[in-house]
Amino acid sequence: MKKSILFLFILLAFLGCKEKYISPVVSPNTGYLVVDGSINAGLSSTEIILKRTVALDNPSVVYEGGATVSVIGEDNSIFALNEAAKGHYLASSLNLNKAKKYKLHILTTDSKVYESDLVEVRNTPAIDSLSWKYDSNGLELFVNTHDATGLSKYYQWNYTETWEYHSPFLNYFNYKQLNTSSGIKYTLEYFDPILITYNSAIYTCWPTENSSSILLGSTVSLSSDKILLPLTYISRGDVKLSQLYSINARQYSLSEGRYNYLQKMKKNTEGTGSVFDAQPSELMGNIHCTTNASEPVIGYIDICNTQETRLFIKNAQLPDWNFVTPCLKTEIPNNVDSITLAHRNFYPAYAAKYSPTGSAILSYYFSTPNCVDCTFWGTNIKPTFWP
Repeated sequence: MKKSILFLFILLAFLGCKEKYISPVVSPNTGYLVVDGSINAGLSSTEIILKRTVALDNPSVVYEGGATVSVIGEDNSIFALNEAAKGHYLASSLNLNKAKKYKLHILTTDSKVYESDLVEVRNTPAIDSLSWKYDSNGLELFVNTHDATGLSKYYQWNYTETWEYHSPFLNYFNYKQLNTSSGIKYTLEYFDPILITYNSAIYTCWPTENSSSILLGSTVSLSSDKILLPLTYISRGDVKLSQLYSINARQYSLSEGRYNYLQKMKKNTEGTGSVFDAQPSELMGNIHCTTNASEPVIGYIDICNTQETRLFIKNAQLPDWNFVTPCLKTEIPNNVDSITLAHRNFYPAYAAKYSPTGSAILSYYFSTPNCVDCTFWGTNIKPTFWP
């Protein structure tokens, strides 16, 4: 018992002694180049993102703009990537020769040249299916795949979620400005005074969210090249499944080198936080500065075709999903002063009370803007893939 108490005391003392960590690594003022992305050999787009490292206490992201980025084949074929936004370099479709090897070539504005090793084009097997399991706590989604040739062995996935969102409160009224002797006041007028209908442009929207974690899988230790991997989990009652939900999963075949690189990155970014976690490791990639061989470069380039598939799930398929909006409505009297005060923080929704004859509105319901206007959460332009 005494030993247990002593151990606990030592542990608490150790955890309580925290000092600011000063990194022994001294990087240049411009930071080291970080190359993020992979080359898509097929008809899908390729995006390479260039950034610079920053100090540990600097939360900002520094993008490397103005660079000349291209993919060069061992046969001297050249495919240019265009800068779509600062640090983001895109090519719509490379359609590379799978029998050739290619490298990434980067020329920065300070005349430095960075190149990856020559990399072979890998073939990514198709995704067999996306599946899901529903229980009392929520919904878990899985990706199923296999490679009959047994050559892939190393995989990465990412995904994009899109869902249909309906504003909790319908918007029938707009604010109307009045210029009075005591200043600007507000009253309400119907959005559509003829049909007396709600503003449908801010009722239905489609928010979109990309995966943020690094999802990896390997079949090296398995008897066959088959994988069933959890992609994501959605808790019961989440707004994503309040109407109609879609997930588009993308699959990549990795080289062993990029798989190991991403494993280290995953540990560095997702597994740190306590003294019991794996400590950050050095990220050694396959990209080099050819104008200064001693300069570190962070990044690992692979080339493969991308396989993707989409799944839709309806709210009606999930009994007792029980989505409840957190939005609240407030009743405000129909007078200029009350409506003018509400104008500062609230959007009008619909009439709350009428006079006994029904000829006059006595009060209105208001709510916060994001509870009346769905464009606070996503676009009101229906996606082309939406049913």
